[in-house]
Amino acid sequence: MSLSPAAFRAHFPGLGTYVHANNCSRGALSLDVEGALGEYLQSWRAGGSPWGEWMGVWEEARAALAQLIGARPDQLALTDSASHALAVALRARSAADGPVVIEEHNFPSAYYLADALRRDGYQVRFTADFPGQTPLERTCAALSGAATLVLAQVSFQTGELLDVARYVEAAQAQDCQVILDGYQALGIVPTDVAALGVEYYLSGTHKYLLGTEGFAFLYAAGGGTPHAPGWMAADDPMVMDLIGRDLSPAARRFESGTPNVAGAYACRASLTLLSQLPAPVRLSQVHACVSVVRRACDHAGLGVVTPREPARHAAMIALRAHDAGTTAPAMLESGLLVSARGPVVRISFHAYNTLDEAGRIAEWVAAHPHHFQQETP
Repeated sequence: MSLSPAAFRAHFPGLGTYVHANNCSRGALSLDVEGALGEYLQSWRAGGSPWGEWMGVWEEARAALAQLIGARPDQLALTDSASHALAVALRARSAADGPVVIEEHNFPSAYYLADALRRDGYQVRFTADFPGQTPLERTCAALSGAATLVLAQVSFQTGELLDVARYVEAAQAQDCQVILDGYQALGIVPTDVAALGVEYYLSGTHKYLLGTEGFAFLYAAGGGTPHAPGWMAADDPMVMDLIGRDLSPAARRFESGTPNVAGAYACRASLTLLSQLPAPVRLSQVHACVSVVRRACDHAGLGVVTPREPARHAAMIALRAHDAGTTAPAMLESGLLVSARGPVVRISFHAYNTLDEAGRIAEWVAAHPHHFQQETP
């Protein structure tokens, strides 16, 4: 079954009351996810503790995520957050294997994890330590002898979409594995992890995948030893063998404690809905919406930190604000839900957003230029 963008939008009744342009932070609630959470609650009420049924949904969610990224289900570990998935992947190699390189576009979690790694004897390099070069040049300069490169496919703050293939090529030339954070891309940018050639890929469901918080995953292409596995990492968790303690040979060895069953129900429902609108259609729609806002910024001479070229951005356009923490609430008063991150206001679309909604945002920006910084010459 295939949906038109209008039919897809009809699954989100809340969109009639405000413009949801905060998708880089939180996706809108669909009738499908709302119904799935109700189904979970009903199963809890009726069955008390129907773990057999719940684990079936858990595995269906795993399979749906694997299909979305072109992987096998056994290559995915389900986690409670992308931060958890990143920590697990970083610790899969020891400090003796070589330095960890963190590319500057990463989410703050990577930087906090870097502090922990250093306390445990890892050497960590940040690519921003190489001034006067492009991001790719800075990364290449940091890769010599490194074991792991941590890369964000889309910057959470600027919306820049990196050319992952070039970074992977540079890393592979140094025999360095790549951990790719796809959270700000997956659901909008078509993704095939095998084609990307990364050893690890992580994302989660509460942004463009339209699910709930607390449900994420780690794709693990090959080996690696979990640093802190939980009981769900066992080869057969329900046996609870305190003597053998055999870990799963699949990526599930990176899992930890009791599963987020509600998140699995929501994930299964949201991916079923998302699959009914082809990924190229989703990407085309958000690009069109971003272009509407970009034209308004250009006309007013406002500063935009997101690259202009369509190949270098996805669903987000980030505007320089004098006080983003004041501007975002002011926009919400006009029914425009956006988000503030540091010095920028992030406007991020999904396939359910319309050009009319993008126009409403563009009109607000044009009418309130005092909130934003002018483009520097």
